[in-house]
Amino acid sequence: MQNSFDIAIGRCQSVTGKEVVVELDTAMVSRLVPGHPWHRSGTSKLKLAIELCSAQRPPQPGGETFLNRDAILKNPSGRFDLLGDGQFTAVRLKALAANTEPELLEPAPKLNWAERRVSRSHRG
Repeated sequence: MQNSFDIAIGRCQSVTGKEVVVELDTAMVSRLVPGHPWHRSGTSKLKLAIELCSAQRPPQPGGETFLNRDAILKNPSGRFDLLGDGQFTAVRLKALAANTEPELLEPAPKLNWAERRVSRSHRG
């Protein structure tokens, strides 16, 4: 089973040869700055290397930006503008992939017809 998948982080503002600028969703901002007061999605910006983006869903200006979870878990850095005022500071990106481990659900036990009728009659 493959645990690698992409993480959506917000709207792509621009793409250059080596860098992507993303208008972050509020949920992603709260991962980078826990406890920060809510702002409208897209206020905060993140600049990161294009290699961190999904190979299956490359960034397109105006579209959703997807990051490769495995690449983010290696804890690369990016530049983060919390207030959207052009003041970028270095930030580690591993927090964007925090708590994204898939939950494996156990399949429900299969009952034969006789067992189903018995369990229904005990429901009351």
